[in-house]
Amino acid sequence: MEWIAAKPFQILTDRIRKFGLKAKVSLNNDKIILKYEEVSRGTEYVLPEVLLEFGARSTGEPADRHKITCDISDSAKDLRLPIANPRVMRAERTFWEKATAIHVYCLRGAFRGGWRYARHWYDLDCLDHTNIAKKAISDRALASDVAKHKQHFFREKDKANNVIDYQAAVSGALCLVPSGQALDALADDYQQMFDAGLLGSANIGFETLMQRLSNLQDHINAGLKQ
Repeated sequence: MEWIAAKPFQILTDRIRKFGLKAKVSLNNDKIILKYEEVSRGTEYVLPEVLLEFGARSTGEPADRHKITCDISDSAKDLRLPIANPRVMRAERTFWEKATAIHVYCLRGAFRGGWRYARHWYDLDCLDHTNIAKKAISDRALASDVAKHKQHFFREKDKANNVIDYQAAVSGALCLVPSGQALDALADDYQQMFDAGLLGSANIGFETLMQRLSNLQDHINAGLKQ
């Protein structure tokens, strides 16, 4: 699948060379890793790199185009700033992608890739406080599509070595709050994310977050069982 990422890899390489940017790109099968120079030194929790994934394991559907402008565009009228109109996967699918990933963590007791995963719980809570979560929960066809896709491309096993059933997760058996050592590991990862400043001005304690997601879990499962 490396050929899929070959063209964007070459584009990035050429642009970095053309503009003399202090950045490096590497190609690993269908993944491109872009490493850039840090403006300031922070914690190791936030890495100065961007991962771009290409390939069949990510459908990117359903998607819409969104206009993206620079934060300072309203204040700097005299500057010509870039504008992008990327095609972005809908947040409703992101909701189910994260919910099912969390479900797997709760049943496995571990997260693939090691640390820096607590953001998924925080993101899900943020989506729950917008209309996005409500729309995602009501879209059972989308939930089923995510489950089918993950069952094929992201087969996982629980602590008892049984294959995790994603369809069961989106049919009223979703688990969003881990227990035991998995909960302790998540709390530690969340604290590291908090200390790294990723939450900005948000001040949500871990226990509060887990209570919110417990309520969300019960709400989702009750609705899916109807």
